Amino acid sequence: MKNRRVIFLLLAAVLTFNASAQEIITGLTRNRQLADAVRPALILKGAAAEEPVPLPFSDDFTGDSIFPSVARWADLQVFINNTYSVRQPSAGIATLDCLDERGLLYEGASQTVFVADRLTSRAIDLEYMPSDSIFLSFLFEAGGVADLPETGDSLTLSFWAPEEQKWYSIWQAIGEATDGFHRVIIPITDTRYLMKGFRFMFTGHASLAGALSEPSQAGNADQWNIDHVLLDKGRSIHDTVFRDVAITLPQRSLVKEYEAMPWRHFRQAYLSAMSPVAHITYRNNDTIVRNVTRHVTITDMSNKTVVRDFDAGAANAAPLSDVSYDAPLLYTYNTTSSADTAQFMVTISLLTDDFDPKHNDTLRYIQKFSDYFAIDDGTAEAGYGINGQGSNNALAALRFRSFLPDSVTGISICFNDAYDNANQRAFDIMVWADDNGRPGILLGSSDGPAASPGGEINGFVTYMFDTPVRVTDNFWIGWRQNSEKFLNAGLDLNTSPAGRQYFHLSGIWQESQAPGIIMMRPVMKGSGSPTSSENGTLINDLFTIYPNPTDGLVTIIPAEGAPEDFTIDVISSSGARVMSHDKTVRFDLSRLAAGNYMILVKARDGRPLSLLRVIKVK
Repeated sequence: MKNRRVIFLLLAAVLTFNASAQEIITGLTRNRQLADAVRPALILKGAAAEEPVPLPFSDDFTGDSIFPSVARWADLQVFINNTYSVRQPSAGIATLDCLDERGLLYEGASQTVFVADRLTSRAIDLEYMPSDSIFLSFLFEAGGVADLPETGDSLTLSFWAPEEQKWYSIWQAIGEATDGFHRVIIPITDTRYLMKGFRFMFTGHASLAGALSEPSQAGNADQWNIDHVLLDKGRSIHDTVFRDVAITLPQRSLVKEYEAMPWRHFRQAYLSAMSPVAHITYRNNDTIVRNVTRHVTITDMSNKTVVRDFDAGAANAAPLSDVSYDAPLLYTYNTTSSADTAQFMVTISLLTDDFDPKHNDTLRYIQKFSDYFAIDDGTAEAGYGINGQGSNNALAALRFRSFLPDSVTGISICFNDAYDNANQRAFDIMVWADDNGRPGILLGSSDGPAASPGGEINGFVTYMFDTPVRVTDNFWIGWRQNSEKFLNAGLDLNTSPAGRQYFHLSGIWQESQAPGIIMMRPVMKGSGSPTSSENGTLINDLFTIYPNPTDGLVTIIPAEGAPEDFTIDVISSSGARVMSHDKTVRFDLSRLAAGNYMILVKARDGRPLSLLRVIKVK
């Protein structure tokens, strides 16, 4: 494995077992956002004017589009985003990678170095004299949060000589860590460029690892991020300061645990679920102290009504410094709409000096309440899977919390495209109860079809359970793979797993060592979900167990109203059923090893009735 690729081999504790199966993190082979948006972008490109662009030519890639501005750029291959770096001086960067303008891996992608993304300016009116001090400046970063290019890979800058109809290579960066963005400023004095029709072009040269040996893992790699491109006259080599205060990192959810959750669940737990702060991140790119006022506006999208609007205080920002501020939020989402879903637009803005550029002082975030829970931010920067000898039947699980008794009807998963479709293998979807912070007893499962990227943004596909799975409080969702092939699910590198992500190999659940969250989401039943024991929800006060802890004999005691006909399964901490009993209230655990066990009481038709925990001592 070359240098620090995005294929991180996360050995973790797996090496303690005599198996080569392990967690693997890899790049993407498709950018679904680009694939879905390319058609309207091509229309805009065709309609764009061909007149030479006058100076100044400037772009900091701020805006809502995921494509470069057609007013300034002649191609669509780079991805405009705000998630592939955490070091950007303002919101929005241009990322060059191995995916074309359709979001697909380049057809010529290989293990040897190939030409990948280009970012080419439109024709520019550069009819000036060398004495006019023309300079081109930009910021670049190797890798960001994604894959660091190797030494053989590169980012190049070329200039177009209009009369000669020829490109000249001007500058190059090789694939090595840059520790954030580096600034480059280049004078343009050669008269072959100082004329109408001048262009400049950034080119990413990349290579794939594992395209032949592990095609299910081979994907997007060798990212380069570019920001703050400026071509203008009357500059000098020392013109390197941005007199700008700008918002930097994306706005995230104002709900503590989730990016999205069912509206019914939020209304049940809004007092504890709502974040007490709105997190605002910005940077003073100037070399002087700047005073900044933070402002928050929340709009109910159902009726376009502003429901909260306030200044979050003012403060001085030190020169060339990042500011992370938690604005106190005395508010909880509410709406007059009677629908089972809701959406709110959260607008974070900065109020700065009159001379300060305003286009990068505002970010908007849509808070969604629908029929699913989401921890991820909706954008995959990498891929996740379990691969290698011994990974057949491997499990991956992600923990959620249900704020009221409900049912999981399906699981939405963002599967990435793999090289030559090598990851399209069958898997099962599963739901587990929680057992002291890790997956416990299996509550339900269904056969899944082959892993497949979806047709919507980010490729989420919903796989349905044959029968809705009843859950309450903490529960886990995930998959069991039916082969040793890497399934390549989307991985959000901007969200920490924080103990919510586990995988299962060699009979043991282990906390995931992945640097992000797997993009899978439980879809809940919605309004009218059953909440009583008659409909199958786990009701833990229907039965009790005595004694607990025990060294052997235990007695199950039914409460008033509990059904008379039931069965009992004893489940180990690894999720394996180690003992079963048919309609008995007294049984012996003495042959079991000391440890924690779950007692699942089920109705005769298999419906789960109650889940109890018992401690077996020596």
